[in-house]
Amino acid sequence: MEESFIRKAVEEADLNALRVALYQATGDPTVADMGLEHVVAPGGAGVLTVVAEKDQAVLKERVVAFLLDEASDYVRQDPDVEELDRLLQMVEGRPLPEETLAVRRSLPSFGEFPVRAEWSGERPELPEGFEIVIIGAGFSGIVMGVHLNLLGLPFRILERRHELGGVWSINTYPDARVDTLSSTYQYSFEKNYPWTEHFARQPEVRGYLEHVAKKYGVFDHILFDHDVTEGHFDVSSSKWVLTVANKGGDLVTLTPNIVVSATGTFATPKDLEIEGVGDFEGELLHTTAWSADHTAKGKKVAVIGNGSTGVQLLARVAEDADEVFVFQRTPQWISPRANYGEPMTAEQRFLLDNMPYYWNWSRYTAIMPLFDSHELLVPDDEWIASGGHINERSDAIREGLTAYIKIKVGDRPDLIEKLVPNYAPIARRPVVDNNWYTALTRENVELVTTPITRIGKHSILTEDGQEREVDMIIAAVGFQTSKYLWPAEYHGIGGSTIEEVWSDQGAKAHLGMTIPGFPNFFMLYGPNSQPLSGGVSLPSWFETWSLYAIKAVVAMIEGGYSQIEVRKDVYEEYNERLHETASKLILLRDEGSRERNYYVNEWGRLQVNAPFETEEYFRMCKEPDLDEFVLS
Repeated sequence: MEESFIRKAVEEADLNALRVALYQATGDPTVADMGLEHVVAPGGAGVLTVVAEKDQAVLKERVVAFLLDEASDYVRQDPDVEELDRLLQMVEGRPLPEETLAVRRSLPSFGEFPVRAEWSGERPELPEGFEIVIIGAGFSGIVMGVHLNLLGLPFRILERRHELGGVWSINTYPDARVDTLSSTYQYSFEKNYPWTEHFARQPEVRGYLEHVAKKYGVFDHILFDHDVTEGHFDVSSSKWVLTVANKGGDLVTLTPNIVVSATGTFATPKDLEIEGVGDFEGELLHTTAWSADHTAKGKKVAVIGNGSTGVQLLARVAEDADEVFVFQRTPQWISPRANYGEPMTAEQRFLLDNMPYYWNWSRYTAIMPLFDSHELLVPDDEWIASGGHINERSDAIREGLTAYIKIKVGDRPDLIEKLVPNYAPIARRPVVDNNWYTALTRENVELVTTPITRIGKHSILTEDGQEREVDMIIAAVGFQTSKYLWPAEYHGIGGSTIEEVWSDQGAKAHLGMTIPGFPNFFMLYGPNSQPLSGGVSLPSWFETWSLYAIKAVVAMIEGGYSQIEVRKDVYEEYNERLHETASKLILLRDEGSRERNYYVNEWGRLQVNAPFETEEYFRMCKEPDLDEFVLS
């Protein structure tokens, strides 16, 4: 490779990640001693750790020399725990306590399987016909299958669609993509996947999942077009009896020992509940119904909703449509991302493939700014009393994002008042700007904030009496996030369904995974699973949750038991503590944050998220505490 190309690659690199990678490869103490600076990230959302300017030139030269002279012959070695802890503290430029190191050791993804479950000895003899059934072949279902294969446990995955992918199968609307860096949106064991963009699009993410399923022997365990309609626990056999509709519409019965629901939080589209919606004679579709057959070309289009989906698709739709009306009910804090929508350059790909350990550490440094984000959610009463909104850091982000809005629509002051939210940043799901603000300034786009009163046969009417003719309505209204198991009904001991158990305060579980009265049943990405902060990517949590369930099953098998069930007092105490913790955060304390927020359910409880700090939540999810279960 020519030196000029290598130099260009180094210029585009994350220098802190390069510094640690070079030190790991060479052991050069002068590299370890290079200075670091902590600077506020654009918008104030986090703190970036960067190589001091005085050391940057020297670092670049040493990396170039290493790539030219040594990299091709270098034999990579994974660090042991002691070295890894030293490197983690080196990349952050600060000492880290054990509870923090425990969370972060797997994030750089060293080792063939950085995290996994294992038998205490030889695998014991399994009961005759023993089987685990996983419901759903999305991110969590596939990773569950990978780890079950490693243990030699028999399983099947039931997928109601014709293909795997979960949300990455049902969402094919224009510009659907991840809003976190591709390098962090992957499993820890499938390293340096050759993403073509910094933020991968839907087809590539689904392709990644299919690649993993086939490579790790999961694909052949999937039964497509198999939809679970009902299940009940048979106490006499300690098995679940599942009724499953197959592709031909026939009902089949399965009797697994263990059921793992991996249907997730975003599986059931929300209905568009507006008067007259059934009378519309044009094209009306939820974003999950978008396919290659749909187009906005030459149409008058209404986009209802401005969450992540509505923001992602608007610019593309506006390029094709004659007119677009964007109906906004609640303003969102919408932020930029560096390299969003940009392809990976040849130089960037070269560095990831050829600089030992650079992929590992660039994956880590990409999420470092979010490590301390929990403090954004905690109100500072003294700050508020002095005239602030939430706390100093949260208000700095508010100021930065407000300035960003003004920059993007600067020549349209009429838009600014409509676009600035009255609640705190991070109190709802963060939304990434996919040229949404710019699209609003197009001549063929109108932002409508007046509430809709009804939908007519060919129009949408608003409270101010205006009627706008439309040919197509795109419902970007999200998902019914409380329907974790829909459409299946699971009957536990005594015959009650899980929905009946949840009828008083909404969906609850112990650690988002287990419910008393429903033995041998686990949920992945269940209620209150998604961490609010901490920088650990969802795929990493999918692995953590699946391993928790698997370790519980391993303990059941090794102990010679046929049932495992979380204790009711443990479940109740956990959910009381969860609500108490959540009540101290802005999501429940701040009225503007609670309103129209899918994180909060109709009973005023936090529904989707785990409110704990990352270290505490990880500690609880890392290993099942068998004292919290009844084994029989």
